[in-house]
Amino acid sequence: MLEKTELAKAKKRGLKIIVGGPGAWQLRLRTKFVDDHGIDCIIDGEAEKVVGKIFRTAVEGGELPKFYEVSAKESPSLDEIPEIRNPSINGLIEVGRGCCRGCQFCSVTLRPLRWYPYEKIEKELKVNVDAGIKYAILHAEDVLLYGSKTVLPDREKVLKLHMLCKHYVEALSWSHTSMAAVASAPELVEEIAELIISDKQEWWGTEIGIETGSPELAKKVMPAKVRPFKPEQWPEVVKTAAGIMTDNNLVPACTLITGLPQETEDDVIKTIELIDDLKDFKSLIVPLFFVPLGKLKDKDWFTMEQMSNLQMELLIKCLRHDIYWAKVIMKSYFQGTWYSRILSFLYWLFVKIVERKAKSVYNIPLKTETHSVEAKT
Repeated sequence: MLEKTELAKAKKRGLKIIVGGPGAWQLRLRTKFVDDHGIDCIIDGEAEKVVGKIFRTAVEGGELPKFYEVSAKESPSLDEIPEIRNPSINGLIEVGRGCCRGCQFCSVTLRPLRWYPYEKIEKELKVNVDAGIKYAILHAEDVLLYGSKTVLPDREKVLKLHMLCKHYVEALSWSHTSMAAVASAPELVEEIAELIISDKQEWWGTEIGIETGSPELAKKVMPAKVRPFKPEQWPEVVKTAAGIMTDNNLVPACTLITGLPQETEDDVIKTIELIDDLKDFKSLIVPLFFVPLGKLKDKDWFTMEQMSNLQMELLIKCLRHDIYWAKVIMKSYFQGTWYSRILSFLYWLFVKIVERKAKSVYNIPLKTETHSVEAKT
């Protein structure tokens, strides 16, 4: 869109381009892209209280800041966050903002924690349902901690939230939760599963952070992510949470981070060992390179050129895991839809292309490992 000739003509007439959203931080580090495409201002953070003055400055011909980082003081209160007026993408319903975990590599932890009241959530559910959307994805940094002022789930509030949502929608999933929250509340996860799983929904999904398999690295960069457990227990916490999710048909996309400034070879080995232990965990495990965010925003990016043989081994193990489980997950992902055969084939084809490229181009051995739960899934 930024390369359209119409946009270039509009720029000559005084058009201002202001960019925001969850990925806006990347543009701070892509200065050439910003200059080449004539982006005038980038807003990083929650914009409800600042976007008005930025727009007014643009309209009045004032000088715009090239990069505006929203401070914690400028974060909107619950009353200043408006409800959606039109249906949201994928039925997304925000139930809270901010995070209490304090991980050094994350920018969300720099924002205050706020949980939306049920009335606000219900209004947004109605907007989507009135538009014909019969499903919802609850969005927060840790949905299982909804309404909680600690790192322990509040059972009554969480169950009330899910009962409210199920009153309006047929299918329900989470945007994010945490391993520690899941591991600390197995009975609650089971109760939620009983509310969600039905003849119209066989499983539910979420995004969840493993980040590392090393207790030492967890202690350095994300000690609160492990609470109410201790950093020394982190690998066991992850394995416990994996078992709980498997038992309750909760299928996550898990993230790992390699290349953290504090990471050692022993940390990578510990992560590889954890991935081996998660072989039978129905999930996708997505390895990420460290990017400078949060309290580590002044550090350097980790790049492919810096990758060690151990880190390459970690990525290969994740790829093996994902290729196997992607094929399993696809069988149920499109089940019950009229277009299931078409999309299932296209997704299967995509996975096969990845598999073939890994073998032929990068010479990555992807020998299929035995999975003890294959028949069960």
